[in-house]
Amino acid sequence: MSVKASAKLHAANKAAHEPAPSILEELAAKAAATAGMQPSMLDRRNLKQTLKRRMEITKHHNPETYLDLYRLSTEEQSNFLEGILNNETSFFRDTTVFAELARWTAAWFSINTRPMRILSAPCSTGEEPYSIAAMLEQAGIPLECFSIDALDLSASAIEQAQTAIYNGLSLRNIPQPEQSGFLERAPKGWRVKQHLRTHIQFRQANLLDPNALDPQSYDLICSRNLMIYQTTEARRCMAETLAGALVPGGRLVLGAADWGRDLDEFFRLEEPVNSFALRLREPEPEPSKPQKPQIRGPQKRTNSPQTTVNLSKKNVVKTALRTSEQLADVTALYRTALEAYLRAEEREAERLCRQTLYLEGDHLPSLELLAKIHRPHASGRMQLALHARLKRHRTAAERCA
Repeated sequence: MSVKASAKLHAANKAAHEPAPSILEELAAKAAATAGMQPSMLDRRNLKQTLKRRMEITKHHNPETYLDLYRLSTEEQSNFLEGILNNETSFFRDTTVFAELARWTAAWFSINTRPMRILSAPCSTGEEPYSIAAMLEQAGIPLECFSIDALDLSASAIEQAQTAIYNGLSLRNIPQPEQSGFLERAPKGWRVKQHLRTHIQFRQANLLDPNALDPQSYDLICSRNLMIYQTTEARRCMAETLAGALVPGGRLVLGAADWGRDLDEFFRLEEPVNSFALRLREPEPEPSKPQKPQIRGPQKRTNSPQTTVNLSKKNVVKTALRTSEQLADVTALYRTALEAYLRAEEREAERLCRQTLYLEGDHLPSLELLAKIHRPHASGRMQLALHARLKRHRTAAERCA
């Protein structure tokens, strides 16, 4: 057989085993529904790789026969979901967040005598809960003064976390592991020291389960970089679960891309750093007794926030019409965000912008739209942060032009 004929045969065989788009869509939809994720947030290449891996393990030679197994077997559905979950993390991920956690926990221990109860969920492969324990120990907090629960949907991630052995990217924020104080040499890398390993309780759980957490059981909850992937319904369900598990006066720490004003029903935003610290929203105070109206002089009329938003929307519409030819080049998430904004669905538009920026941090159109959404509502600190980020990315874009 000639080289050309062999190449054609190889290409034909590869095409025969290439999954049809409808198969990938069904696999993604079912897996995403279990985790409360949006199918559009799943990486298509990862889906294909997971499908190929599962076909090899289950000895199915084409996607169609594997799909039949997948539809019938809840165990295989769980195995497939395990393959597509993103468990990439590291020790002390986002150092400014841990600096803020150190500040807040120090303030908490200064006014409380009981042990602090902490939750890390999702905990992935364990780097976050071990980092929290190490942070508290390095601050001089005795182990008996805090307890940590660590939950994740992935059984394999929990299993790896319990081994407490790490290498590679997990250690990228620890230049000298031997000097960290909480790691020791192991045959296959570095291992968290015994006294910290036995102090953290790991278990598999789905935060979409309303019974996953006990009521008012945690003073500090870290749940970073999960809500960014979730549907509107799943975000609300998870927010309700976390709000029920948080002690009044406690804190919920989310990732910077997780927060959205759809959480205002349950939480009040604290000052953001690289993530968002939230506390429970307190009940509205009882209305005071009506007072005798006072006669005042004429007041200067100012535009209400809604007026500002409407004026801003007109500008966005004009800009969108002028740049309609470029819309084909932006991500599908941004297009959906822009459409939601033009329909006055600001919360949905904000959430979609944050998802776009999470996936592509220098996506200037999403950043500009997010700034327009925030302008009437954001604190001065947040507006300064957004303005600085916009200026930085605009300068970078001009240099590339």
